[in-house]
Amino acid sequence: MSDIKSLVDSQSQIDPSFKSDRLYTRLSAAEIRNQLIKQFGYTNKELPTSETIRIKLNELKYSLKRVAKIKPKKNSQKPTKFLNK
Repeated sequence: MSDIKSLVDSQSQIDPSFKSDRLYTRLSAAEIRNQLIKQFGYTNKELPTSETIRIKLNELKYSLKRVAKIKPKKNSQKPTKFLNK
């Protein structure tokens, strides 16, 4: 449990509106599981499923947050030509 907290704490942020005490993390439960194997030397059989890790994160008041996709710029850099009537 402390290994999960150390992984998630380094990638978490507090609710910007300060309306709740939840912490938001960009790591998915599957990625946390992979990092536990890579960084802490756990084996696949020693760890619970990603779903169980997700439930534990919710119990610890972490909220998984999707990473926003990059949106294309709306303004074009090219000069626009206006038609005269």
